[in-house]
Amino acid sequence: MDPSRKNRFVLLVALVILWVMLTGSFEPASLGAGIAVSALIVQLTWRPLLLGTRHVGAPSARPLDIKPLEILKIFPRFMFDILKASAEVAIIALKPRIDIRPGIVRVDSHLKNKTALVFLANYITLTPGTLTVDIDTARHHVFIHALDLGTLDAPDIRNEVAMLEKRLGRVLE
Repeated sequence: MDPSRKNRFVLLVALVILWVMLTGSFEPASLGAGIAVSALIVQLTWRPLLLGTRHVGAPSARPLDIKPLEILKIFPRFMFDILKASAEVAIIALKPRIDIRPGIVRVDSHLKNKTALVFLANYITLTPGTLTVDIDTARHHVFIHALDLGTLDAPDIRNEVAMLEKRLGRVLE
């Protein structure tokens, strides 16, 4: 099976699983609706969002080679990162006197695929306390706003992003 077909199938299965998780139903009508909606989403979004991904600086399109087993490997770490960051933000919010040093950090990315850069930016934004402000695909820069640079300084943020890039690179590149 070519990578494009495999990736479409993986996306379809992931969307159907998400449907079942959100509806909590295995009834034939619900499952059929989930499969139909998932197939429609894959059909409408495949070409503009995933098939047309380009490497930065490359003139031709190349589809992503999504590796489902790698996704399963990084998902627990993703959930841990969200829980840890949520706890840190909650502690900051519950303190009687909020003493934070917000700031923006520029991180040089080594990801070459634009879609992989977007996944990285979304991963960073989904983690409480951080927000991707901008991506410069020409220079491979990601600008990240951190809630408190006192607890996580710029070199720490750069190291964390480098680890995220390695994980995403195994999944997407």
